[in-house]
This record gives sequence, C-alpha cells and structure tokens, in this order.
Amino acid sequence: MNDEIEDKLKVKVKQSGFSVPEHYFDQLTERIQTKVSMEKLKDLSSGDGFAVPASYFEQLEARIKEKTTTVKPKKEAGIFRLWRSDIVKYASAACFVLVSAFGLYMNNHHSISAEKSTDTTTEQTLFDIDEQMIIDHIQASKNVKTTTNASEKELEDYILNNYSQTDIASNL
Repeated sequence: MNDEIEDKLKVKVKQSGFSVPEHYFDQLTERIQTKVSMEKLKDLSSGDGFAVPASYFEQLEARIKEKTTTVKPKKEAGIFRLWRSDIVKYASAACFVLVSAFGLYMNNHHSISAEKSTDTTTEQTLFDIDEQMIIDHIQASKNVKTTTNASEKELEDYILNNYSQTDIASNL
C-alpha cells in the first residue's frame, strides 16, 4: 500500500519540482538558535519588567526629610595667592611694560610713515601739474582784486575769535 502511494506521488510530482534555497543548511542552525532564544526572552518578560522595592513609598517621605532638613557644615573659602613668589610678580610687570612700549612704538612708527606717505603724495601731485597751468593760475590770482569793508583791527579780532592757534600756525 505504501508503495502504491509512493508511486502515485512520484507520478504527480516530478523530481525537479522540489528545490532547496541556497545556503539553506548553512543558515539553518542560526535561525533555529534565534527562534529558541526569542522564545526564552518572551518567557522571561512575561511581566512588565519593572519592580518597586519593598516598602519604598513608606520610607520615601522620611528619606526626603532627612536630606532636606539636615544642615551640612559650610566649607570655608580658601585663600589663594595670585603671585606665589616675587619673581613672577616682577616678570609679569616687565612683560606688561614691554608689550605697552612695543604698542606705543608701533603706533608712533605707523603715524610717521603715514605723514611721509602724504608728503610724497603731495610732492608727486605738484610734480604732475603742468607748468602752464601754474602760470595761468598765478596770473589769474593777480587779476582778482579783493575788496573788504572791514578794517585790519576787525579782521584781526575775527581771526583770533574764530580760529585756534594751531589752525593759524598750520595755515601760515
């Protein structure tokens, strides 16, 4: 009887009808072990996983009061000297003087170089002006007559009241 059933099955199912996926037997043990470990984890975590220690809430209020009402002695603030030795004090003062002197030197050197550059720029501008233009300007200034109704005393008072000594000295 078994032979008949087997023969009927062989006829119905061809030999090439069944196939095994690649690396099936290589990965089989890993899959079985994973499945078994997952089942063990499910058995372990049957509860919610959290537990409260015995009489936790009964002792909670007493522990809070103990922590908040006990007075801890305050630590005294330590005194730390900024300069532990005189050498450090004098070395830092010397460094400060050197840095300040270097800054003043650089500032003075920069202002002198700026004055020199403006002098050379002015000289270059005068050098570039055409001689005929200078002659025309001098002749035109001679032709213009200046008329003033003020006396010399009034002009002198106006200048002294409206201009500083540095303005007057720089325009001379």
